Amino acid sequence: MKKNIIYVIPLLFLLAIFGFQSISALGTEEITTSELGDLLDQPNDYFFVDVREVHEYNEAHINGMVNVPLSTLNSDYHNIPKDRTAVIFCRSGNRSLQAIKILEDLGYENLINVKGGMLAWEGEVVN
Repeated sequence: MKKNIIYVIPLLFLLAIFGFQSISALGTEEITTSELGDLLDQPNDYFFVDVREVHEYNEAHINGMVNVPLSTLNSDYHNIPKDRTAVIFCRSGNRSLQAIKILEDLGYENLINVKGGMLAWEGEVVN
């Protein structure tokens, strides 16, 4: 049993991390970056928000995304319309989940998280 403990502890740690991320996403609609590419052709129906920090956004971003950093979301949320579905995007999909929770607390209802974020995006970017 003592020999196996060096394998059990890291395994439990990984399960805890992935379990937390799954619980955080419960009830939140999520799409892949491939599906995001399809939605970008429908700008009248969706509002695309990149919640990465300004310097990250300026390095590279997807055309059509509006930058509303997570760090300023509580004061700048009014830049996100409530009459369209907001598609929330970040570097990996974690900050966008945090942003969705904040927006839900502010009364937003139609929110979509992009799984994988910029790390998974294979399309064109603007520098």
